[in-house]
Amino acid sequence: MSRFLLGLLLMFCAVAGLVAQSATPAAKSTAPANDVFSGTVTVSTAEAVTVVRTVPAKPDESRVFVVDKDTKIEGKVKVSSRVTVRFKADDDGAVHALLIIVRTDAKAPAGGATKQAAPPVRR
Repeated sequence: MSRFLLGLLLMFCAVAGLVAQSATPAAKSTAPANDVFSGTVTVSTAEAVTVVRTVPAKPDESRVFVVDKDTKIEGKVKVSSRVTVRFKADDDGAVHALLIIVRTDAKAPAGGATKQAAPPVRR
């Protein structure tokens, strides 16, 4: 009887160990392939763009992104423009911009002109 209980206990421990091991998520060994960073452009050159993200109650975070022939740019990148950058970090530490999207002010209409409806006609 004691051999049976000992065997049952060992089998239970082995199964529990396998379940715990399979439930543990795999640790990240490298940075994700497609990360996103949004902020304001502080420096813009043909080879790189520097973007600063400001979050209340936290220190500003600044990143430099390498711009190359494979970088797709939507809009005109200039200093003080709001951008969202999709990037990939290389093994050597360089951060390459894959896509730069320039955000426009949604409150101002394109072209600067406003359309107003004509007042209703009373008869």
